[in-house]
Amino acid sequence: DALANNPRLRRRKQVAQLVSDGLIELQNLASAGKGDEFFATVFRLMQEQIGERLDLPATAITEAIVDEKLRGRGLSESATDVLHELFQHCNQARYAPEQSSQRLEAVIPKLKMALTELQEVKA
Repeated sequence: DALANNPRLRRRKQVAQLVSDGLIELQNLASAGKGDEFFATVFRLMQEQIGERLDLPATAITEAIVDEKLRGRGLSESATDVLHELFQHCNQARYAPEQSSQRLEAVIPKLKMALTELQEVKA
């Protein structure tokens, strides 16, 4: 009943599951050197987590939202910088695909840190 009557709680749980599954998928994509799919997944995970925290549709999330909406909500400067860096990587991947498994795998800890800090931002 609590989930049925609370759409924000339901979305929080859905996004948590999506992030958990997505992080596993990222490891597989990185190992396979699938840079395009990897960065598409990174982008989707950031959109979903930020959208959930800000109660916005995931499709409305862009890099500009980080400064416009997240800065005043307690997100650390380091997490803000990492989010900007990740958005930049995603944009660059569209034009110059990254295929190195090691470089892709190096992105995962940064994303995990940023997602963890985002989960602490006031909803």
